[in-house]
Amino acid sequence: MPVHSANDGTSDLLSRLMQLLGPSLALFVDDSGIWSRPGAEEIKLAIADLCTDLRSLFERAGTLLDAEDIPAPQVEYPIRYTALHDVNLSYLLPQVQLETRNQIATVESWGDRTGDLGDLLREVQSTLKTHLDAVDQLAAKLAAANKPAAAS
Repeated sequence: MPVHSANDGTSDLLSRLMQLLGPSLALFVDDSGIWSRPGAEEIKLAIADLCTDLRSLFERAGTLLDAEDIPAPQVEYPIRYTALHDVNLSYLLPQVQLETRNQIATVESWGDRTGDLGDLLREVQSTLKTHLDAVDQLAAKLAAANKPAAAS
């Protein structure tokens, strides 16, 4: 069953979704194999979980485009990411939070859709919100752990 008609903008929206998810900071960190300081295993695991879901959602958008014989967009990481090396993952955590919030807002701005596209966009929103909640909780936990003890 076709996911779109010639003029409904579905293929454009699927391409935009792939361009939104594909070059994410979390995926760059995962794909690049950049070195990070020891520790922060919780952050590494949270980023790895996010990446697994981002890749799955990205591939589903590509599959929907492929079903219509529409080529997937070429997606590249921003050049600014190349400045990341010997990274402190605690430094990246707020950036991942902000990026995820922006991704959610962007998808929400596309409005309600029907069919396969609507299902995918709702799943993207739900998945990103779940990961954002987990990352927000992790950031709060790390902030509390790093808070100086109150003077007695």
